[in-house]
Amino acid sequence: MAATASSYRNLFHGAARLGVLLGTLDLPWPRVTPYVSAFSGELNGYQELSLDGAGTTLGLMTKGSGKDFAFRVTRYMEGHGICENSLRRFLVRSRFFQHRNLLFKVEVGPKGPTEFSYYFRQRASLEVARAWLTDSGVDAEGLGLMEACAQEMEKRSVHFLAAGERPVGESLEKVYFSQPNDGKGWRKARDAGRIVGLTESCWAPLSRHRDNLTNRSLFFSISFAQGKPSQGAKLDIQGVDADTVEALMKQGKRPQEACDRTRLLLALFDKDAYDYLGVRLYPDGSITTKVYVYKSRE
Repeated sequence: MAATASSYRNLFHGAARLGVLLGTLDLPWPRVTPYVSAFSGELNGYQELSLDGAGTTLGLMTKGSGKDFAFRVTRYMEGHGICENSLRRFLVRSRFFQHRNLLFKVEVGPKGPTEFSYYFRQRASLEVARAWLTDSGVDAEGLGLMEACAQEMEKRSVHFLAAGERPVGESLEKVYFSQPNDGKGWRKARDAGRIVGLTESCWAPLSRHRDNLTNRSLFFSISFAQGKPSQGAKLDIQGVDADTVEALMKQGKRPQEACDRTRLLLALFDKDAYDYLGVRLYPDGSITTKVYVYKSRE
């Protein structure tokens, strides 16, 4: 009992940040209470907040290792209506990765939880990525698309394998390739983007900010919904400043209120730049953004 009380006491500053953001978004605290209660110990060590481009959906993530953490993730998803097949698949995957380096996120919007995502940071081989996708119903064409992206990214492994489970019954499988800040990642991402239908014009919204976005570490990811490739691809770019993010949001016709909420997230963590800017690029030339800020005691 003393350990539990200590966990909440140590979480106080993180909980205060979270409370301010929830209040600004008009999201009631009980929307995240079950998550905070289940993972308070892990949140003491690592807590990450994210905000979508509309400024309405909050993400809360932590990470852990061990059977106990994996089982708590399972119980949490089960309690929020995730189906038995998805839970069984998660447990099999967790066992394969020896319950290590598991990140778990809940995303909450005005109507409640919208998605539960888990990530295994294991640098798995492409063969393991193939098995992951095959198990979720991705066909040979989809597997070929993933491997073609890996070739363009010059990778024989993936940085993350991830899945998003939604209360409405949809599942999303995600594959992430990493790139260092050596100046080559941007070109490789554009080459891989062509495979998923991203033409040169699709990159136009980012090109005008190229000086602030290139020469940074990044992740290039593709996803599959119900076994089929999702449109476009996503970039997660490290260390992007607030002015660049706001300019991209305004290009996407986001209101000033959404921009202000995004800056608030940065201010709450007392940082000069977002840990990551997420940009999803679509074949029609549109983009959506998401920002991420974390605090780690490791």
